[in-house]
Amino acid sequence: MEIDDITFHNKLDIQLRFTDADPFGHVNNSIFFQYYDIAKIKYVQELWPDLDTRKYAIVVVHVEADFMAQVRIDENVSVLTAVTNVGNKSFTLYQKLVNTDTNEVKCIGKTIMVAFDLKKQESMELLPEWVDAMCKYEGRDLRKNHCPSSKG
Repeated sequence: MEIDDITFHNKLDIQLRFTDADPFGHVNNSIFFQYYDIAKIKYVQELWPDLDTRKYAIVVVHVEADFMAQVRIDENVSVLTAVTNVGNKSFTLYQKLVNTDTNEVKCIGKTIMVAFDLKKQESMELLPEWVDAMCKYEGRDLRKNHCPSSKG
């Protein structure tokens, strides 16, 4: 899937911190992953506000990033987040770090997230209500024959 084909419904404005930058005023690219993590938490909390975090977790099993441009400490940036597809136990999440004044894309991230049973300490099937919530939020079928609006 191309990043330009993704509609992002979730946006998180990021407050850049003094400690995010090097002495030259550039935000270290490793910090981008912290921004992505904060946005992931927001996304999950919006989708599943009643998630029992004593029983279940959503964990990262793969992450990749393409760094497109530097971020300076005086810029205004946001993270855009979208789920693009859902499997039995996992889903794919794309994120963009964007300058909100110019719309310049600074970084594109892709993460594979897996449902995790904390008591059994193993991956688990995504609960149907989780998949339904993702499909509804994203406004389209993310997995055939599983989402409420699926045509089968």
